[in-house]
Amino acid sequence: MSNFSSGYALTTAGAKLMADVEAGKLTLKLTKMQLGSGHANTVDDYATRSALFAPQNAMIITSITTEDAGDVRTCLLTASLTSEAVEAGYEATELGIFAQDSTGKEILYGVCYDSTPGYIACKTDGNNVQMVFHVRIATTSKTTVELVLPKTAEELVALAQENSAKAIDCATAAAKSASDASTSNSYAQAAMSSAADYASKAKNSATDAASSATAASTQAAAAAASQSAIADVQVSVEKMYRAMCYDIVGPPPEFMAVANFIVGAGPAAMASG
Repeated sequence: MSNFSSGYALTTAGAKLMADVEAGKLTLKLTKMQLGSGHANTVDDYATRSALFAPQNAMIITSITTEDAGDVRTCLLTASLTSEAVEAGYEATELGIFAQDSTGKEILYGVCYDSTPGYIACKTDGNNVQMVFHVRIATTSKTTVELVLPKTAEELVALAQENSAKAIDCATAAAKSASDASTSNSYAQAAMSSAADYASKAKNSATDAASSATAASTQAAAAAASQSAIADVQVSVEKMYRAMCYDIVGPPPEFMAVANFIVGAGPAAMASG
């Protein structure tokens, strides 16, 4: 940003006004500050001028802070500008201080000049930027310095633009906070939903495992009962055929694919009968 802290020069009209102020005849009534992009050889080029060489944005002086050191009073003037109020960017080489003369007419009181200017951002450059400017002016300790509220259409427009830009910033920040809160709430809801889904699946898995264990136990019991029934049938059949003097021969039952082989009584059985 431009550096206007190296001092200022009074115009001829500004010097005349200052003489009356220090003599106690008038109050120094400051009206505004204004940036410009014009060029001068030295600050003396502004002596007889009533305006900057290339006026740009006017700024309302928002505060005056005074400090007294002996017979000298230093006044710190503060003004600000937002990029939303700048139509097109430019290099700020000039900064004018304006005041009212004895007739109430606005005059160019003094000028700061920067030969190595900084860029003044505009509303199309991206994020809104607030630029603050400070200028110190020196007077006698008896000097009364006042701010004059804006009255002209240009001054009122500048003030309205400044306040509008600040309102836009506040609204944007509020909208972002609301959006962030909504996003966080969505993430929390999704996490809770996922947790509930996992819990439901875990419960279902436990139920399925219990059902599988019960079914396996039932199947094992049925298999055992079937094996016992087969053994009982084999014993009954064997007793029946032995009572009929039949021998049961052949390989053991576990090596027979379909059924036992049953043959007639052998010689030993017939002899004993």
